[in-house]
Amino acid sequence: LHRICLLSEAEGQVSAEYIWAYPPGIPILAPGERITRDILDYIRYAKEKNCMLLGTEDPEVNNLQVIRGVVSPE
Repeated sequence: LHRICLLSEAEGQVSAEYIWAYPPGIPILAPGERITRDILDYIRYAKEKNCMLLGTEDPEVNNLQVIRGVVSPE
C-alpha cells in the first residue's frame, strides 16, 4: 500500500506516516495529507535546527513512506 520516497522527491505525494518535531511537539505531517513544498521546507528547517523528528520509519528523515499510486494534483 505504501512505498519509500526520497524527501527531495516527495512533493505532491500523499503521506503514509506522521512526522512531528520536538520542540515544539506539533505534527508537521499526518497520514493521508498531501506533501507540499512548505511542509518539505519546514522538515528541512527542523533538521537544520537539530529538532528531534519523530514518527517516520527513517530516523534521519531522508525518506518518507507515501501511499503507492496516489499523487495529488497541484
